[in-house]
Amino acid sequence: MVQVAVGPAGVHSDGPETFALLGEVAARHGLRRRTQANEQVDVVVAAQRYGRRPLDLLDEWGWLAPDVTLAHLCGVTPAEIMRVATTGASATHAPGCDLPMGWVVALAAALADAGIPLGLGTSGGGSNDAGHLLADARLALQVAPLVGRAVAAREVLGWATAGSAAGLGRPELGRLEPGSAADLVCWDVTGVADAGVADPLAGLLWAAPGRKPRHVVVAGRVVVRDGHLVARPEREVASGLHALLAARPSRRGTQFPSATGWCRPERLSLMTAPRFVRS
Repeated sequence: MVQVAVGPAGVHSDGPETFALLGEVAARHGLRRRTQANEQVDVVVAAQRYGRRPLDLLDEWGWLAPDVTLAHLCGVTPAEIMRVATTGASATHAPGCDLPMGWVVALAAALADAGIPLGLGTSGGGSNDAGHLLADARLALQVAPLVGRAVAAREVLGWATAGSAAGLGRPELGRLEPGSAADLVCWDVTGVADAGVADPLAGLLWAAPGRKPRHVVVAGRVVVRDGHLVARPEREVASGLHALLAARPSRRGTQFPSATGWCRPERLSLMTAPRFVRS
């Protein structure tokens, strides 16, 4: 179930040579490609460095194609949406990253309405501390009406499952039908938070998006049973991660680009600190 892809960070970080070389690697080994596009920093740097829009550059460099997935796509115009749609590229909506970073809300519904295969992602720990897909699906529901039409919970769950599978080029994933991989997640929807919820699937997002799954099956193998990891105790995994992170050299003082300039890691942690809040 492990899948390898090539993915330059974006035109704000990597130049045409890097995109070309990684494109050659992908073609040689039959790998999919992914990159980021149109975060605010991407738009600003592309204008300053090339005098162009990010999607203009990606198209020129051969990175608007059916084997490419574009993450974020904040700040796109209607013409750019249609441009992505005509190339067959897919997109990934990541509101749990975009909002804390101060980027605009992506036009997710408009992307989907244009026929672009749309998945849902969380991004990495540098901009989304929780990485909780259900919580970010709820966020996608909440922010969609700010920039377009409202979306239903089942539609957003479709982005998180079949839509994301399409972005991976894996039609056997994200569905429960004959021939699909035996990937199952089971939640208990009989709790107090679910009382009065007419649609249990919608309740996963609206009623209690932070809930843990009861059972998880991956490719027919049970990996979580009754809320507990099967292969290793969770405390053992957590201890190993703490030890790994403690052994890393400190990166304090290093500066990283942000939407408004350069910021230090401690600034990033302040921006994402609300993700740690638990009730």
